[in-house]
Parts: sequence; C-alpha cells; structure tokens
Amino acid sequence: MKVYNIGLIGRGKMGKAFQGEIEKSNKFNLVKIFSKRDMRKKKQNIRKFFRSNIFDLIIITSPVDSHYQYLNYAMKNKKHIIVEKPLVENFNELKKLSKLNRNFKQKIMIHHNDILNFEKYKIFKKSYKNSKKIEMIYGKKDIKNSTKKPYFDWLPHPLALIVKYFGFPKKFKILNYSKIKKGSGLFEELKIEFSFKKLKIYLMFSNFLRNKTKKIFIFKNIKKEIYDGYKKKNQRSIKLLLEKFHKKNKINEISLFFKSYDLLFRIKKDIERRKIN
Repeated sequence: MKVYNIGLIGRGKMGKAFQGEIEKSNKFNLVKIFSKRDMRKKKQNIRKFFRSNIFDLIIITSPVDSHYQYLNYAMKNKKHIIVEKPLVENFNELKKLSKLNRNFKQKIMIHHNDILNFEKYKIFKKSYKNSKKIEMIYGKKDIKNSTKKPYFDWLPHPLALIVKYFGFPKKFKILNYSKIKKGSGLFEELKIEFSFKKLKIYLMFSNFLRNKTKKIFIFKNIKKEIYDGYKKKNQRSIKLLLEKFHKKNKINEISLFFKSYDLLFRIKKDIERRKIN
C-alpha cells in the first residue's frame, strides 16, 4: 500500500483539521509542518522545504495570498498537492497556474467540501431534473474571519457545484450587494441570479446571518431542501478528500474547476465596478 509522506503548510484552523485526519490514517504520514514562523524566514528556506525529498505530498492551508507562490514551488518540484480554497487570489494568478498545470503530471486536489459530499451521497444525481429554479443560501455571522473578503472566501463552494453539475451559466446578474464595516469586521450580503437554458439558480451569501447556513433548495411542484452543509454527516470532507486522493491513480482538479474560479473573478470584477460607481 502506497503511503504518502506529507509536508503541511499552515497550522491554523484548517491545518489542524488536516493534521487530525492524517494522524488517524495509515495511508498518510505527516513528516513536517511548515509554520507561520517558517513562512517569515528567507525565501531560500522556503525553496528548501519544497525541494526536500522527504515528502511527496504538499498540503497548503495557508492564507490565499500565499497560494500561488506555494503552488508554483510545489508544481515545479513535482509534488502531489492538496490546497484549501480559494485556489488563488486574482485572475492573473489563475492564468499563470493554468499554464503551469499543462505539464503537471502529479495529483492535485482542491478542498471543496460540498463537492465531496455531493459525490459521496449522489445528491444532484436525479433531484435537479426538470427543475426550473434552484436556491442556494450560504453564510454565517463571523466577526473573527470577516476582515477581508467574506464573499470571496465562501463563493468557491457554490460556484464549484454550479459549474460541475450545470456547466458555465449563459449569464449572471448581481441582484444585490451591500457591505457594512463594524470595527475590524466586514459584513457583506450578495445575491446573484445565474441563467441557464431552462434553469435559474439564485445564490445568496451573507455574513449578517445569526446561524451558520449552507442550504440548497430545489423548486419543482413544491420547495424541497436537498442539502444542509452543516448536518453531521456532511462534516467529514477532509476524510473524504484523503480517501479520494489515495484511491485515484490520477486526479487534476485545477482543470476541472478552472471555470468556477473564472466565474468567481468575473463576479469579483462586477462587484468592484459597482463599488467604484
């Protein structure tokens, strides 16, 4: 049985979650954690970390502004990769990453937890057929993690689902965007309509919400909830990701989700244009 030796970058909330699942598995071996202190050191030490032969899988859970640099190093050193979403910070980085990915032969996965749950439980297998409307509601009130771009951090989840199961929308329209700054926190609300040939998807994100909400509703004859991202069974995404990573001989999710990140940056551009106006 293949055992992957891991170099883990970042030991925040997600880094610790990955560490916990890795330590339960006999298919993965955590060799080194690249901490915040290591990140502050000279670039020479960072490059040394990626060139090391002691591990073959890099897991990136550091802030998104560091993702492109670490993905670049990992790809050039032919390491397998697991990366937290959002994938990269801007569209230029996405284009460069796509170029790097053309010759990348190792495994690479993005931690899109809703995608993993949908694949596991076959949620969209039949439920959306003949539907004309789908409603997605995402968000939670979170002051601690609301200092930069709350919607940018959350949107990769539903956009990945939309593009994977329905393709790229014919068009999208921002129905509402609002934000309020409170102390060091940034609170945003965003509503988007996505139009397909026979289907409309309405996506709402808000971190004004009192309770954590990650729900998807399908409208046929009646409104029916098909997914609750905070149900207990849907909190196993890191375990599912590691199982999928180990099971598949080849997997490249940069190619698969490029369109969802393209869509994310188009939405971001539209919102920034609105703020300027």
